[in-house]
Amino acid sequence: MNFIERITGMITKPDETTKDIAKEPRIEEGLMIVGIYMIFMILAAYFSFSRVKYTGSIQGIEASTLALYMMLVGIVGAIATVLIGWLIVTGIVHILSMFFGAEGKFYPGMMTLIGYTAIPLIIVTIISIVLTLMTPVTVYDFSQGTQAAKSAYSNPITILNTIVTLLGSIWTAYMMVYAVKNGEKLEMKSALIVVGVLFIGNLLLTFGSVILSLLI
Repeated sequence: MNFIERITGMITKPDETTKDIAKEPRIEEGLMIVGIYMIFMILAAYFSFSRVKYTGSIQGIEASTLALYMMLVGIVGAIATVLIGWLIVTGIVHILSMFFGAEGKFYPGMMTLIGYTAIPLIIVTIISIVLTLMTPVTVYDFSQGTQAAKSAYSNPITILNTIVTLLGSIWTAYMMVYAVKNGEKLEMKSALIVVGVLFIGNLLLTFGSVILSLLI
């Protein structure tokens, strides 16, 4: 399969496609997909902050300064999350798979396969950007603390965005099961356990802050 066939194959026939990738892993393809995902994540972070007007202050620091700082942290965080996350997720998957007698290689095999599983995340991020641009500009008053966060999270478009993100995580996990199965040469049951552990951990990290903000 060529690069385009592998991309479409991951969507239409992930089992067959991950077998092909495992036989001939091309790390540059995984890097390209992860790179595209990173670009859209940077755009998502930028547009997310651009739809909010910040007011108030924290310990004498004005809203404009805080907003700029938060945007820079968001953009740098997006880059770090994608690139470092790629390595971390691949490492966790590989280590967990070893408990089930994995025969795959971290590099280039599993890194390439995990890179391909970012395809749903690219689609979800594009949808997220569109939804963000549909969101009216809101005012976030730093002096209100968690109350401002609750107001932001209760927005219907924000809720829809969260649902889309969750569906994207499920789709990614679905692809990853086949990536682990064929890349690490495991039985389907073992691959499901490995990805299941990672999926639960991802849910806690991704949605934990949202849940805490709503509960506090």
